Amino acid sequence: MAKKDDNYFTFPNGPASNQMMNVVHHAGNLDIFQQRIGENSHSTQLDIFVPNTGSTEVSQKIVYKTDNTETTIQLDNVDLFSKSKKPLKKILTYTLVKLSQNNIVEDPANDVKISFPLQDFVDLGSYTSLATARQAFNQAKNPLTSIKIEGLVKDKKDRQAITDSGIEVLFTGAHIKKGIVEIYLNKRINWQLFALQYFSILPKSYFSLSDNAADSLLNISILARKRISEIKKNGHFTISFRTLQQILDLPDENKTKNPGRDIKDAILNALDEINKNNDEDMVIEAVYNTNGNILQFLNDGYAKVTLKNQFQEYFTELADRKNAKIEQTMKRREEIADKAKVKALAEKMKKDME
Repeated sequence: MAKKDDNYFTFPNGPASNQMMNVVHHAGNLDIFQQRIGENSHSTQLDIFVPNTGSTEVSQKIVYKTDNTETTIQLDNVDLFSKSKKPLKKILTYTLVKLSQNNIVEDPANDVKISFPLQDFVDLGSYTSLATARQAFNQAKNPLTSIKIEGLVKDKKDRQAITDSGIEVLFTGAHIKKGIVEIYLNKRINWQLFALQYFSILPKSYFSLSDNAADSLLNISILARKRISEIKKNGHFTISFRTLQQILDLPDENKTKNPGRDIKDAILNALDEINKNNDEDMVIEAVYNTNGNILQFLNDGYAKVTLKNQFQEYFTELADRKNAKIEQTMKRREEIADKAKVKALAEKMKKDME
């Protein structure tokens, strides 16, 4: 078998970083994304604040809430994000991949940065040459360095802030120097809290896939981290076609003249492309009524994601660690309860003897 990390990268999978990724991925279509989140999720809320009519501002502030987080993301130039979204998504994803590989140390005497060769994007299949990779990076760097964030992460009874004081830019600078990409991290961001608490694995093939297939694969990898118990038990998990419609910003079935091409084919082609590039570790089966209409396809259809080899091993190990932690917690609770019972019994016996 290949070395464990031959086919995948470790990828940050914290709620706050995921929320930031969602907002960036759906820039330009956030109103539709907001509507679909409301329809598809009972535990997530998205509020969008836009400048008043007549304002010269082009920024957009988004408050993203779940049971455990409240994150505010601000995009300073929404049009810029929309125009640069295609190269930005993969460059931002690779930035987070490299972030997970680096030991980020808060050292005021030194710049906090991550760096990697521009050649990586060619080797991974994102671009065919250094020239096109450089062009894509230069197109993405301005929106990349204008993502702003603040938020709270709740852990049991604690509430921790992502930033030291108010809303902050995530990346303070980015450039290419002698073929090396350098991206500077804001020291006032709690990077551990923001992105480095939880991880998933992302197939390296992500970087060579078309836009729809890449977006689907990234979200499948993120979702797998949440479905570890299901993966351990069954070896697979499912993702609905309604969710994929949301992920891919596909049109509403009632607002397109050709839903078969614009929705159904877009989903099936993305899944087929993922299968062709990940057959050793992942098999995705599209389950739906082939004679049904588009409503039946979206409402009843789903992707069955079966993990194999190193992918299944990774998530099974996560499930084992989670179960061990739960068992340890339950044992401690039982011990505390037993001590309380013994103490109560001793106090009762003492009173009976008085």
